[in-house]
Amino acid sequence: MDRFALYYPYIHVRDDDWLKYAALYWPRMARIRPPGYPLQDSPAARELHAARWLLDLEPPAWAAAEAAEPFLELLHEHGAALRDRFGLDRIETWGLPVAEAGFGNTGGFSAGREEPDEGDPTWLNPRFGYVHAGRISGPLLDSAVDQGLALVGPGRGGTWVAMHPRLATVYMLALAEQIAVANRLHPITDQTLPHAAMSGWTFERLAATLLDGLPATDCAVRPAPEEAFAFMAFATVIPADLRNVPMEKILDVRAEFGAELDGFREFTADQVRQLGAIEDVRDAGLYLEYLHTQVDREVRTRLDDLDDRLRGAGLETARALANVRSVALPPLAALAANAVGVTPALTVPAVVAGCIVGAPLQWRRKRREIAQESPVGYLFQLKRALGPDTLIDKLRRAWPL
Repeated sequence: MDRFALYYPYIHVRDDDWLKYAALYWPRMARIRPPGYPLQDSPAARELHAARWLLDLEPPAWAAAEAAEPFLELLHEHGAALRDRFGLDRIETWGLPVAEAGFGNTGGFSAGREEPDEGDPTWLNPRFGYVHAGRISGPLLDSAVDQGLALVGPGRGGTWVAMHPRLATVYMLALAEQIAVANRLHPITDQTLPHAAMSGWTFERLAATLLDGLPATDCAVRPAPEEAFAFMAFATVIPADLRNVPMEKILDVRAEFGAELDGFREFTADQVRQLGAIEDVRDAGLYLEYLHTQVDREVRTRLDDLDDRLRGAGLETARALANVRSVALPPLAALAANAVGVTPALTVPAVVAGCIVGAPLQWRRKRREIAQESPVGYLFQLKRALGPDTLIDKLRRAWPL
């Protein structure tokens, strides 16, 4: 059974184009939403939520407790070092605003995004990272506050915890990993975050990331291979900007071509297994080039082969139609026609007309059969349904020659 996706680190998806791509590939997607948190979804997200593709997952207490264990150990062993680097009383020594200081985004909780919207103005410092208190265990929250690493205050949907954005980012990664592993979910995000670091948030891993200061190029470099391969494959057939594609169309494609999608997921899983050979490639640019090369070799060539097969089937249908015009009605059929009072002279044009009317339907059925046999048949259907129309595309849809 295909795994569902788990969106992190936010509650609300930030990029609707990315969301549409995700909906074209993943069976469903869950997000971590504390109880009672008021939603402010985009129209696209609301449609997917109503269709039960986008699911709300209450942050389980056990996950917060398990994610807290290595953090509590780190606070106990290296509290002074953490305060020196991330202490709230030293916020001015954090340097430039996070987005300008080399952290990428602000850990998933920057100003104007998912954060409190009420209370003391000093509580809404744009340099903070924010995590909803419903996602943090009580012991970890108490310890972080006692150590001067976190501040608690009111906000939309309950209590929020302010901290250094690096701490907020790493904590949400650890929590998402706990929930994903226990529920067979695949963590995905539309943000630039440390995907590669999601491989077991042990005490040692936390110490290396937070205290040794791993550079951004080591911990925020590359997407998960399955997501990257699938989205690169999509990019070969549909536009990168899906802004003008209504979500209703995305849902229709999923419903109509479910069999092709299942085949494409199996194909992608096989490709990811082959990509295991490049797991140790450290350079992000080279890693992505390997992925691009794999997509070119395994996807584009199969799409070209599929086009050739479909073109050949279309020509066979066209030739069969042309031959109908020169074929006389068989004697037995003519005799049967006379028996019911229809002359052969009337029946021949009717047969020809029936073939002309029925040929496009026959071609569509044949095309669907051929597409379902190909591991990239889903991509072909996406191109037809969502890709930019050309004149030849329109003509082929009207009558494939």
